[in-house]
Amino acid sequence: MTMEFSGTAELDANRETAWAYFTDPDVLARCAPGCKSMTAKSSSELEATLSVGVGSVRPTFDVDIVITESQYPALLRMAADGDASRNAFETTAEMQLREAEDGTSVAEWTASAEVSGLLASLGQRALGSVTQRLVGSFFDDLEDEIQSGAPAESRLEAAEASETV
Repeated sequence: MTMEFSGTAELDANRETAWAYFTDPDVLARCAPGCKSMTAKSSSELEATLSVGVGSVRPTFDVDIVITESQYPALLRMAADGDASRNAFETTAEMQLREAEDGTSVAEWTASAEVSGLLASLGQRALGSVTQRLVGSFFDDLEDEIQSGAPAESRLEAAEASETV
């Protein structure tokens, strides 16, 4: 089943500051809902273990993530695939970060996912509402990180063409 998502999130930081949070694997690990672990394999590749629940289905995914395009501080694209017992997904996502007139920033994002297995059997409506909630939680947690003044260091960049998923 193919699913499309999009949205915006306002962040109380300028683009350059927000960019550091979006490209710091340690911050991403703290903000990603259900993240049990996240490790940077290189400056463009991450491995993560994510546990996601939709109703009674609660798979734990081993996820490989590759940053496919990075244009500081405006554009970030990634591809990911995840496998769990009787479930799998492949996704691509893009985030454009723009400066708002008041000096804050707005993240405009889109994602496309191909979901298979038990999760797909739950249907697009169930998956869509859970995904929107998880994305909202991610951006809320990222904003909390920014507001707390937690340090963030930009450590991710685009992969070479031969490294992409």
